[in-house]
Amino acid sequence: MKNAWLILSLVLFGCGQQAPTVNDIANSSMNTIQWQGVYHGVFPCPSCDGMDTTIELLPPNKYIIHTVRLGSDPNPYRGHGTFQWDKTGNIIVLDRGHIYQVMPDHLYLLDIEHKRITGPDAERYRVDKVKGLSQPVGS
Repeated sequence: MKNAWLILSLVLFGCGQQAPTVNDIANSSMNTIQWQGVYHGVFPCPSCDGMDTTIELLPPNKYIIHTVRLGSDPNPYRGHGTFQWDKTGNIIVLDRGHIYQVMPDHLYLLDIEHKRITGPDAERYRVDKVKGLSQPVGS
């Protein structure tokens, strides 16, 4: 019975996963790139022509999101809130549940296990940083 509890606890607490080191965190996206800014892209959508998505990331840990269901819903969604960095400093979790991997010039939408979405549309689960935007989304 003790062995069963040991195995269960190892599985539940991430056997094989190492905690990030101080050096890993110092070199994370949170600390090394300019993550603040506006990102835009069109995500795949099974019930519409795509989800036109704009996300603005603001310090300290705030976001504004604007989405439009292309070809089906003329009413855009506009929301805002806060996000948290994961323990690696490379992934953000919006308070509405969306999970993104932060890269120098784009964000990848991740699945609920914090993994990149795979398949033929994998690169479509990305929003790119908008350069030279004259007016922020939040205004």
